[in-house]
Amino acid sequence: MGIQHIQWIPIFILISLLSITGLAQKKEIGGNLGVLSYTGDLSRSIFANPLKPGGMVYFRYNISDYISIRTSLMAGGLAGTDQKKPIDAFATVRNGSFNIFVYELATGLEYYFLDFKSKNAPQNWSPYFYAGLGIFGMLGQQNKRATYSTIQLAVPLAVGVRYKVSPKWSLSVEGGIRATFFDYIDNYSEADLFTKNYQYGNPNDNDKYYFFGVGLSYTFYSVTCPTLPLKQGYRRH
Repeated sequence: MGIQHIQWIPIFILISLLSITGLAQKKEIGGNLGVLSYTGDLSRSIFANPLKPGGMVYFRYNISDYISIRTSLMAGGLAGTDQKKPIDAFATVRNGSFNIFVYELATGLEYYFLDFKSKNAPQNWSPYFYAGLGIFGMLGQQNKRATYSTIQLAVPLAVGVRYKVSPKWSLSVEGGIRATFFDYIDNYSEADLFTKNYQYGNPNDNDKYYFFGVGLSYTFYSVTCPTLPLKQGYRRH
């Protein structure tokens, strides 16, 4: 065996190892199950409203061990009432309530504070922060008190903890707020203050909704095949 042939042996060994261990953990799919709540004109407390079931499915693309892009579709019920815990005497007289279905399409960035994805990560979990931009829609409004679109902008912000059960499966717990530029989720906002029917709210305080859930995600592994270097200067002996 010539010297040139011997020199290629380490390269072929390296390529073989890379073809086995060079796994790209770029793409994930997952879902969360949880509850939704709201704050607005009828309630200033998340837990003073009926908690409605909701769910989320998402696709995640991992840019690095610390940053991911997540695109999600969330849907569930949303309700609020003056009856459970009235803010004041005004709310008692108003006696308002709503019960609708919301859906949301959003995309944003996740930032992981600890390295738990890489092969030599010192731990298999990390807290994370998510920020994005989305749109949400509402179904089931009755007796609309103003003319408005049922599709609006939302700014999702969330914090969570993710735990890596295995190289392919992860569990997570997440809670977040959806800030909006809209004040009619509960169907109450500005009105004619000279009409003393008390069926109005504060137009200077936009409504918000929240999602709390637990999730499971699956990571797709793909094998990266390296390209062989060109055999320049190779001569047969």
